[in-house]
Amino acid sequence: MKKFLFLISIFIFDPVFTYQNVGDYKRLKFNKYLDNVGFRIIDLVDKSKNPYFYIKENTPDCKSGDIFGYVDPRWDNAADFVVCTRGIYFYLTRSDNDFIHEINDTVRHEAAHAAQFCKGGDYSLGVDKRRFKGYPERMVYSNSYYRDLPYWQKIMELEAFALEDDPYYVLNSLRNFCF
Repeated sequence: MKKFLFLISIFIFDPVFTYQNVGDYKRLKFNKYLDNVGFRIIDLVDKSKNPYFYIKENTPDCKSGDIFGYVDPRWDNAADFVVCTRGIYFYLTRSDNDFIHEINDTVRHEAAHAAQFCKGGDYSLGVDKRRFKGYPERMVYSNSYYRDLPYWQKIMELEAFALEDDPYYVLNSLRNFCF
């Protein structure tokens, strides 16, 4: 019954996908699952002006089921910052705690990409390459989605996976490169 009520709170009441104004992202469902630093991270993403991020949830691109989030830069100095809460819930999680953990990891991962796009140029945040061992390398080199990416995009993904458990590095990168 608890799982059923949890599902109802995510998917049935007030389905909202995107907002245009600074601060409107707080109406999106995933925000209530963010920890304190995760909320600070998403707030910085929202306030960035170069590029401007449209924060969205459960867009049509999320329907594949195995996408947890993405940042999609556009030509007009803007980018979509998307969290796929339904994909996270149905594809991976086994408990409410797993769901909350993955929401926070996804926001950190995508915020690392946001900082990379704010930086421009080589897009690297300067993460120590030793941090790529284990989980980041497994995610990038064993996943067919990432396998054929150019080298610089693989570095971006390795950094983002390495920073999922380091929210303060993500927070500082956003401060350094987006403002």
